[in-house]
Amino acid sequence: MTVAEACEAYMRELEARNLRKSTKASYRTLFRQLQAFARESGTEAVKDLDREAISRWRERWDCAHSTQAKRLRLLRAFFSHARAAAWIRESPLVGVRRPQVDARPTMPLSTDEVRALLAAAAHKPKEQALLLLLRYSGLAILDAATLRRDALQPGGDLVLRRAKSGELVTVALPDVVVAALDALEEPGRDHYFWTGRSEPETAAKYWRERVRRVAEAAGLQGFHPHRLRDTFAVELLLADVSMGDVSTLLGHSSVATTERYYAPWNLARRERLGLIVRRVHRRDPLLLEVTPKKPPGTAATAPGEAGLATHHVPKANRRAYA
Repeated sequence: MTVAEACEAYMRELEARNLRKSTKASYRTLFRQLQAFARESGTEAVKDLDREAISRWRERWDCAHSTQAKRLRLLRAFFSHARAAAWIRESPLVGVRRPQVDARPTMPLSTDEVRALLAAAAHKPKEQALLLLLRYSGLAILDAATLRRDALQPGGDLVLRRAKSGELVTVALPDVVVAALDALEEPGRDHYFWTGRSEPETAAKYWRERVRRVAEAAGLQGFHPHRLRDTFAVELLLADVSMGDVSTLLGHSSVATTERYYAPWNLARRERLGLIVRRVHRRDPLLLEVTPKKPPGTAATAPGEAGLATHHVPKANRRAYA
């Protein structure tokens, strides 16, 4: 079986399994690159794509480590299927390890930054409505840019399935966001920001550029629409909303995904860990020794709360504590 035939057969398998459109699009892009490499290297049969050939191809990748990891995950599934179908004897990815990928840092916007964005879009009702939607729905730009009008229910509840994960999202929108969307009423249009005639990814790219220009006018550095999604999630966590509920509102397929990106902002967890450490401090004999004694009738300071920071340190030894 040729490389091209194997790729085509696997695409039919993905169609039969009714996988997400985004997954199939990722495979189409990957297979175009794989087939181009096979032609350049003179590798016609899929069985000739051994570990050495895949390593040579991998050396050409100049994408981010996270993208490389995703490619290897997709390839692993493809070659596993090829082995099960007897197209190859062994997967060329056996023993190949993915690159170490650091989780993307969470970068929520401050209230002043969101205020500056909305002010810069004051005379651009579509951009302002989209920015409000992104901030108060937690939607990704693809879902927001292709949002259907019938996704907004009476009462202000937004109900839709995420394009990326297929997970159901239900989130209550503030009245001001609903009003901004209602003001975009256009007869005959099924979507708020999209004609429905282009590819969804094209619409997302178009609106990503439009809001980037608004951010530029607002003087925001390093802006990306996903930062509004981060802001939505972080504000919920700081309001003591559970990680599980935030995961559901974001449309993540797993709480582990939410934890990976937003664990540092989990207020309930931070407070719980703080209490655990303070209990241990109260039993620490050194802290009991160095914590200043309170005069009778005053509230006692728990060991570790004043601790070494308030304990008198002789001048000769201060450098050691610096």
